[in-house]
Amino acid sequence: MKGRKYIIIALVFLIVWVGVILFFGTRRPVESSNQSYFVYNAIKSIDNVFDFSDTKWFREIEVFLKKLWLRDQYADSIALIRKSAHFGIYFILGGFSWLFGFLYSKRFLIGALLGVSLPALIASIDEYSQEFVGRGSALNDVIIDISGAFFANLIIMVVYIVYKIWKKRGEIMK
Repeated sequence: MKGRKYIIIALVFLIVWVGVILFFGTRRPVESSNQSYFVYNAIKSIDNVFDFSDTKWFREIEVFLKKLWLRDQYADSIALIRKSAHFGIYFILGGFSWLFGFLYSKRFLIGALLGVSLPALIASIDEYSQEFVGRGSALNDVIIDISGAFFANLIIMVVYIVYKIWKKRGEIMK
């Protein structure tokens, strides 16, 4: 019974997060742009306090991501924020999808398959639905979304393997 409760909780988180993603995908171009500028201004306010954007590592990461996601190191910061949001939102979805798949099946591989395939499906649906609200859809966005989910699953896999090794070593030491 206790395991079933965790499965239901994971499913609720998963459904709510998919709802959040689809909600953001249905925003009209002006609303979406205003959200991006809001986040940009919030980050600039934080930067004014901590002054992290003048550091070497920040500039290197910024150029790397702009080349990777936008294919242009001179792209504007708003575009980078939008692509980073894609990555981050689907990173979280990948984690929730993996968790639900793992709790439901008790198999790591099923969790990993669901952790990448469900976000890929949702990303495709989200990009397609943006056509109906006057926003363009882009295959590049779907690729960024899938990479966010994949990266979340990769981190989960590394943590899982380290945990298994650590647990096995603990048993050997006894």
